[in-house]
This record gives sequence, structure tokens and C-alpha cells, in this order.
Amino acid sequence: MSILKHLVVLFILYLPALAAADDLPVLHHTLRLTPDVKTGDLQVEDTVRVPDSLRVNGQFAFTLGAAFTLEAAQPQPATNRYSISLNATQREITLKYRGRLTSTPDCAWLTQACVLLNDKGIYLDGNSQWYAQASNALHTFTLKTTLPEGWVSLSQGQQSADGWAETQPQDSIYLLAGKFHVYQQAGKHATALVYLQEKDDALAQRYLQTTDQYLAEYSKLLGAYPYAKFATVESFWETGWGMPSFTLLGSRVMRLPFILHSSFPHEILHNWWGNSVYVDASQGNWTEGLTAYLADQRIKAQVGEGAEYRRSGLQKYATFVGTQDDFPLTHFRSRHDDTTQAIGYNKSLMLFHMLRQQNGDKAFYAGLQQFYAAYRFKTATFGNLLDSLQADKTFRQTWLEGTGAPSLSIAAHTLTQETKGYRLQLTLQQGQRGKAFPLAIPVRSRFAREQAERTDILQMTQATQTFELAFPVKPVQVAVDPDFDLFRLPDAAEMPATIGVMNGKGDKTYVLSRKTDEAMQLAWQSWLDALKARDPTLRVQYDDAPLPDTGTVILLGGDNAALQSLLERAKQPFRMTDAAFTLNSVNYTCGLHTLALGLRAGQQNIVLLDATSPDGLDKLLAKLPHYGKYSYLVFNSATGENVAKGQWEVTDSPLVVDFSTHRP
Repeated sequence: MSILKHLVVLFILYLPALAAADDLPVLHHTLRLTPDVKTGDLQVEDTVRVPDSLRVNGQFAFTLGAAFTLEAAQPQPATNRYSISLNATQREITLKYRGRLTSTPDCAWLTQACVLLNDKGIYLDGNSQWYAQASNALHTFTLKTTLPEGWVSLSQGQQSADGWAETQPQDSIYLLAGKFHVYQQAGKHATALVYLQEKDDALAQRYLQTTDQYLAEYSKLLGAYPYAKFATVESFWETGWGMPSFTLLGSRVMRLPFILHSSFPHEILHNWWGNSVYVDASQGNWTEGLTAYLADQRIKAQVGEGAEYRRSGLQKYATFVGTQDDFPLTHFRSRHDDTTQAIGYNKSLMLFHMLRQQNGDKAFYAGLQQFYAAYRFKTATFGNLLDSLQADKTFRQTWLEGTGAPSLSIAAHTLTQETKGYRLQLTLQQGQRGKAFPLAIPVRSRFAREQAERTDILQMTQATQTFELAFPVKPVQVAVDPDFDLFRLPDAAEMPATIGVMNGKGDKTYVLSRKTDEAMQLAWQSWLDALKARDPTLRVQYDDAPLPDTGTVILLGGDNAALQSLLERAKQPFRMTDAAFTLNSVNYTCGLHTLALGLRAGQQNIVLLDATSPDGLDKLLAKLPHYGKYSYLVFNSATGENVAKGQWEVTDSPLVVDFSTHRP
């Protein structure tokens, strides 16, 4: 899987689902491991302390991975489940087992459980069941591993002279080992560690410093960091995983300059949400939306880009979630495609944003601190979290249990001059099907004098509702939800055209050029054949046929006869000739560059893809899934390197009324 695919999914938290429980039973393990990195064999001795709640009729029932054989015991038929007798006073049992593990060469981590035990390194998690697991149980442990010379290990907890120990209940036990270069820096809140496969002092120092920065920030915001360390590990695969007290980042991922202040703090924050307060998923997985809101969205907001970030999330929901694919947040478990990401991440983070807007910063963060203190190293439901955040029944029914999203429009407006100022009569309308959503709508009014402005919150409970606003002086502009503070379906005119519509819902028509040479005709057709194999209803035509009036039109090739008339309607700073194209006053030679361009002509979405060689096209198509939010992209044809990207400026929102040039 391509590296940027991991960035698109916001670096998934890798966690098993836990069932509801106030206080889950805890198994304590004393583990001694002897791995053979040449054969993949793993020999384990595990002395397990069994709590009374897991002793049923004198039996302790547990599971081990199918690869393992337990000494002096047989599993139940056709299962890897065991049941062993314990006498009345027996509190511990020693299990000895061994097995051969098959390493995962290229970890497709969204769809498979990944294992590594060879001369490259060791990676084991709960999915391979390399330690005894019992229903609904958490785990504490001490862990000692016999390793090849020059190897080091990593797990949760604190490091001892010969291994690791964790006294706080964990939902999974991890083991990593390999020939790492280890860097360490003591901090106020925890020890920062970096494990690199090759020595790189400068890279390690950047991660050590950034770790300390975000541990301090989130500890102050939410409560004390729950572990003794945080380690950044150069992964054996191109992953972006967040585990308790460490993260696994692919070699290319961790060297991307923007990672340190985007996905990296997201992984650190997961140690509060998901890796210490565990998920009871019976009411939905709340961790991804909350972590994305407090890390990704919050970082963007701190640099003045919060509204753009939220708009992009709403646009993804509008693009990838159709009425047939929608589902309530109570049904979200994990991200596995664009639809589940749009709901489980984007809708969820907007739920938390609306609660923060409704209750204020002080109450919102106090609620999170209370929640963290109450459920640290326990499981919690979405409902438990919303209790701490003081969400009422109507809010839960609308945003947690409900589906769909409202659409807003200004149905009418009248500004009247009065004796003591001005009065605005503003009629808002919800255009979605079904009942009206209860909305607390921010309306920002701006005034000419000293750039003054004010924000009113309008409580909308009906599909069409009229509000009155009184002003001491004439407003020059009134904007409805200008910063995208509500979870809603944005009007098309509020959003920049993007190339992401290629992967969205709705009808799509692919338009081939009659002028394209034979090699490129074959290249385009090969790609279309692959698309047709997944979607037999795909529509393909040539550029001498009339274009459809609805849906998304994808033009294949810059020599497409339909392009020029569409450019005139789209009115964007782009021009194209046979030899070159001009984008934002910069000239690019067609043969040296490939292009992806998103346009909107009226209500119709247009995408132009241009490449002049099959190899350039292959590189372009490989990149497109990772740049869906952009309006335009330019790549180097030979290398595939991105040389330009951006979004069109939105200047004519239908939710903005301009009074600056009109008399009341």
C-alpha cells in the first residue's frame, strides 16, 4: 500500500474491540520468550495469575493462537480454546507452548493481522494470540525475551534490566525487537525514545523534542500522561500505528516534514484516547473522532486554518456518503474505506466541535478531564463520554444515533433602517429530506467601523424559520455559519471544486478524446477496463458526443474537444494549449508534466486528467487517491513528484449577504 494512503486515513489507532464492563478482569502474565529468528519458531513460558472472576466451576478458559501447541493440554475440538482445572487455592498456572509463526512480508494492515518473526525483526500483537487471552480480560505483565546479539526490544510499560513490565491494565500486549539505534531524552512528563533502523541523530532529535512538546501540551489539557515513556519506532512496514506508549511509523512516513505537526501528535494523543481509556464499542468507536478533533483539527485551528479543515471534512462527507451508505455513529467500529472515514472521523469530530461551541471551552475541557480521570485504564462507551460532556438527549438522538445531515440556505432577507439603528429579518431554510435538525447556527455580522463584527447564535428548530437581528449601525455583511461550525451539507458554491469527486457517489461519465494518439488511447482504455471490472455501469464516451447535463464528467486528455467550453463556464485561472498549460500565471510544458484539475461548471463537477505518455499516466493515477481534497495538481512526468497543488478560492458563498453596496 502506498505511503500516502496511510496519511489519508489519519494514522489509524490499532486496537481490539472490548465489550462493555465497568471493571474488567485482569490477567497478570510473567512471560519468558525464546524466539528463533532463523526459523520463525517461538517458545513461550507464561505464568498466569488468574482472578476469581475467570475461574468458572474450577476451570480457567483461554485461547492461544492456532500456530501454538500447549504442553500437556489439548484444545477443544476445531478451536484454539483451552480449559484447565485449578484447585481451590491455586492462583497461578504456568503454560508452556511453542509454535512457528509466518511473517507478513508486506503488511496490508487495514485488512489483515500482521506478524514478524525473522532476521529482520520481531513484531507481535494481540491478534496473533501469542499469550493466553480470556473473554473481556485486560492484562498486566512482565516480559523477558532472549534476543540475538545487538538486538533491543520494546513493549509497554517500563524497561527493566532484562525486559519490560507494565502494571496498568492493557487491552493487548505488544513485543517489538530488532537492530535499532535507540535515542533517549528525559522529560517532565515521560521519557522520550526514538528507535531507528539506521543512525540519524538529527531526525531522532526532532522527534525527541516534538514528543516532549506534545506530551506537555496534552497533559496540561487533559490530565497526566499515563505512561512512563513515549517511543517513536521506525516500522518494519510502511505503517502509521498508535500503540500504548509508542508509535510505529514507516521509514518514509517519519521523514516527511509535515508529519511532526500533523499525524505524529495524533498518535501521541491516542495514549489518552484508546490506549489508556479503552473503547467499549457497543455504542460506536468514539476515539478516532475525538483524537482527530483534539489533534489534527486543533493544530489547524491554532494556525488559523480550522475553518478550512472542517470544510474539507464536511466536503468528504458530502462526497463519499450517500443516503444508502449512511449509518449512525453508534455503528462505527473502524475505518476501512472513504465512507466509514467520513462518518467515523469527520462527522464524529464535528459532533465534538458542536459540543465545545455549545458549552464553551472551560466546560468542554473540564468534561474531558473528568472523563479521563474516571475511565483511565478502563473501558468507556460513547454514552459515557457524552455524559461527561453534558450532551442532552436531543443532541445524542440527532448526532450520535441519527443519520443524515442538514443543508442550509437563506430563503429571504430584509434590512430595514429604524430610529435607533437597523433591523434584519432573516429567513433560513433546511433543504434536506425528512424532519428538521435542531441547530444552533452562528451568524456573523460585520460593520464598516474599525472592522467590527459580532456573532449571534440562532436556535433553529423548524425546516423554515425567520429570525430578527437588531444592529446599532448598518452591517456591511452577514454570513451564516461562515466558519463551518455545524455538521451540515455545504452548498456546492461554498466548496472549491476538487478531484476527489472522481471517487465520490453519483453518476460519472469518462470522456475520451478522438485526437489522442494510439499509445495513449490504449493507456486510457486499460485504466477504464480496470474501473469497469469494479463498476460495470461505468459510462464512457468520446468527446464528439453530447456531454451529460448531470453527474461528474471526467475528461481524459488535454486535447479533449469538450474542454474549452467548460473552462469558459468554470472561470478559473487556467488556460491550455497543445504544448503547455498555464495555472495561476505559471506555465507548464505538457510533455514534462501531468495534470489533474477539478472544476465546477454551474452545478456540474468536471475533472480533467492530462498525460502525454503511458508511464506518466501510470504515475499520475497512482498519486490521485492521496490528493483528493485539492482543486489542481501538477506532477513531474518522469518522477511523479508533485510540483504544484492547491484549492480554488471560494468567493461567492450563497450563505453570505453583502450590504456594502446596497441601501436598505
